[in-house]
Amino acid sequence: MALAETGTRALLGAVVGPYRGEVEAVLQLVGHLRQDMLVLADRGFAANVFVRAVHASRAALLRIRSSRGPAVLQILADGSFRSVIAGVPVRVITATVTVTCADGSTHRGEYRLVTTLTDARRHPAEDLLVFYHERWEVEVAFLAIRHTMLKDRMLRSGDPQGLRQEMWALLTIHQILAQALRVTKNIGLLTQG
Repeated sequence: MALAETGTRALLGAVVGPYRGEVEAVLQLVGHLRQDMLVLADRGFAANVFVRAVHASRAALLRIRSSRGPAVLQILADGSFRSVIAGVPVRVITATVTVTCADGSTHRGEYRLVTTLTDARRHPAEDLLVFYHERWEVEVAFLAIRHTMLKDRMLRSGDPQGLRQEMWALLTIHQILAQALRVTKNIGLLTQG
C-alpha cells in the first residue's frame, strides 16, 4: 500500500508486509497526511474508520462511493448535497460519466464522489471530478515498478524478510527516480527563459 503524490508519482509513504486488508494498511499511512493535502481514494476505502482518520489529520478527502446514498441534508446550487458519514461532514457529488472507446462504442455509468470539501463555491464539483481521475497516478507508479524496473519478473526472494527487503529496495529506487525527474523538470523550467 502506498501514498503517492500525483504528477511526480513520488511516494509519501508505503506499507510493506502481510496482507490484512486495505483499510488496516492505509491507516498506517495517515500519519503522512498534512492539512494542505487532498487524498484521492477509490471505493475500497469506504470504512468509517478511514474517513474519520483522514478528517482527524486535517487533510481533505475525495473518494468514490457505491450507489448506496447517504442522507441528503442540504442540496447545493451545483447539484451536490451535504451529508454526514461516520460523524464527518461531507458533500456528495453525483456525476454521469460517458466513455467512448476506440471502436466507437460508448459506456455510461453514474458515480458518486464523497468529499470533505463541503464549500461548493470554493471547490466546484467539476474541478473535483477532474481531480479524482488523478488517483490513477499511484497505479502508474506501480506499473512502472512492475513492468519497467522488474520487466515483469517475479521477486527473487523466497522468504518473507527477503521479500520485504526487495520491495523496500524497489520502492527506494522508484523514489530516487521520481526525485530525479522532479529536479530535471525544475531545471528545465528554470532554463526556459
